[in-house]
Amino acid sequence: MALLKINGADLPTPSGYIVTKQDIVKAERNARGTMIKELIASKDKIDLTWIYLTPAQLSQLLAAVSANFFNVTYLEPQSGTNRTATFYAGDRSAPAMDFINGVMRWKDIKFNLIER
Repeated sequence: MALLKINGADLPTPSGYIVTKQDIVKAERNARGTMIKELIASKDKIDLTWIYLTPAQLSQLLAAVSANFFNVTYLEPQSGTNRTATFYAGDRSAPAMDFINGVMRWKDIKFNLIER
């Protein structure tokens, strides 16, 4: 079973996988100076890196996150189980490692997925 699936398709296993819980809150201080905080929602952000990908793997990965929104199945650390939710991709970087015999190799690919 893959660590990460987008729209049901297995993706290459990332070398870096960080899930951040983001609380979306409305916060302000009242007349006494006491903080009042209303939790609106909790969302996940997944920071991903791959040390090395083949051109085919990189193409598959970038195509999978090219839609405006998509379903991601991932290991959610708080529950320790797989969870599926709707995400979108942040900026994607794909530095070139080298170009040998007409083939580009890619290293240190990075982007994050942000829950809708």
